[in-house]
Amino acid sequence: MTELSVGSIVPLRATGSLHPLHCVHPVSGSPYCYAGLTHQLDPERPVFGFEAPGFDGVSEPATSIGQLAELHTAALRAARPHGPYQLLGWSLGGVVAYEMARLLAAAGEEVPLLVIVDAALPGTQSVPPEDQLARYFLYDFLGVTSDRAPGIDKALEDLSPHARPAEVFAAVERAEAVPEEFDAEFLLERYALFRTHVVALRRHSVTSVHEGPAILIKAARSVENLLDWRPHLSRLTEHTVPGDHHSVWQEPGLTAISAIVDQALREATPA
Repeated sequence: MTELSVGSIVPLRATGSLHPLHCVHPVSGSPYCYAGLTHQLDPERPVFGFEAPGFDGVSEPATSIGQLAELHTAALRAARPHGPYQLLGWSLGGVVAYEMARLLAAAGEEVPLLVIVDAALPGTQSVPPEDQLARYFLYDFLGVTSDRAPGIDKALEDLSPHARPAEVFAAVERAEAVPEEFDAEFLLERYALFRTHVVALRRHSVTSVHEGPAILIKAARSVENLLDWRPHLSRLTEHTVPGDHHSVWQEPGLTAISAIVDQALREATPA
């Protein structure tokens, strides 16, 4: 378990004199969505990401949020035995980061900053039918919301409402609705991890309260009532940035997020 966990840490910027920021992967399993954020933070801020088990196509995926939190916490403590620990997560990553913060605090470690970026509180959404989930995967894979994917919708308009994921991905490949390097077989492999994570997230339940400092960054176009973390974060500060769930990582949302996080990091662990 420890070997798997240690291997899950990816350096986004390995050097710097300040306390590091650790970022938890979203539902895709990859932490590279935080590359833009890394470039806009203080250049002396080391930034690391957690890669999900199973993203390599070899190891077994974690099947629950609790398991992901335990694996990544073990990885973090193997690499950095003691805090302060500063955590950030977008979407599913925000929920995992929350559970990691709880585990670290319970172990007596200092968690001066937890940043949750546009993460719906578990329990607010159910697991959709398989054909819908395959469509959601494609939207997520392309980094768009459903209203900004006309190519996907056109490619799938003649499919049966109960089409299997393999049929969905074959249809978008035929229609050239995704970049040509991503064929149906590749999409099906990535979908398996995505599906595991979505099921884990939507079956998870948050029943506790984290007492440490926390920031919630919401996308302006997200559904407000899905993002009510106040009952579970006693020292919460909230911000809203331009964009939707995916476009917040593009301008102007990226610069807004980076400024909020950079300032919060400076205040949490002064040099």
